[in-house]
Amino acid sequence: MTIFAIMSDPHGNLEALTQVLGDVDSRGVNEVFCLGDAVGYGPQPQECAALLRERKVTLTMGNHEQGLINIHYLCRFNQPACDALRKTRELISEEMYEWLVSRPKAVVAHGCRFVHGTPPDDVNEYIWKYEKTMGEIFARFSEDICFVGHTHDLMRFTFDREASGKLPLPEGDTILEQGLRHVVNIGAVGQPRDGDNRAKYALYDPDSRILTMRFVEYDIKKTADLIIKHGFHKAFADRLW
Repeated sequence: MTIFAIMSDPHGNLEALTQVLGDVDSRGVNEVFCLGDAVGYGPQPQECAALLRERKVTLTMGNHEQGLINIHYLCRFNQPACDALRKTRELISEEMYEWLVSRPKAVVAHGCRFVHGTPPDDVNEYIWKYEKTMGEIFARFSEDICFVGHTHDLMRFTFDREASGKLPLPEGDTILEQGLRHVVNIGAVGQPRDGDNRAKYALYDPDSRILTMRFVEYDIKKTADLIIKHGFHKAFADRLW
């Protein structure tokens, strides 16, 4: 079975996304899944979405894609994020808008589930809210492994059908143990919030069950400068550092 890549939350950060996809290419990976939020916060939403589409990356819907649909979804965001999505809509073509808002809320492939927020297909809920009740989350889906994004952080949860546990997700290799079920929160490409400003993504080998977290350097200043230039909130530039 082919090793595949999983990423999440590029958020219009073309510099980070380009470097991540370059790293993916250097690893000989042909299939890539992105867990939503291709846009929002970042200055190059059209370019990021176009690159994902060109590369035939399987993109699930994130809450920022959903926020583009109408005011019902947009009003869930705080004011700076809402302003960023309005700006994002101005920067993307009608064709790209239609593509983004038609993404599936969940994908199942290679025996794994891929979703932005929480399984089975919620794009808005954060997985950390269920840290003490993860049995409830595992009961919602049947696959052994579910990859999620949304929090921009790194963590994983295991479940032995009686009790769950929370574990760190460090750079490098982690074995997703056979006989356990796993929810893996893989961090963010475009706006990491795990204390390390490098772009994050994962490689997974279903045969060996080895998950490899990759931390990738990119030109942060270039993205931060473009955020300011395009009129996005300065906080979105500041928190890249």
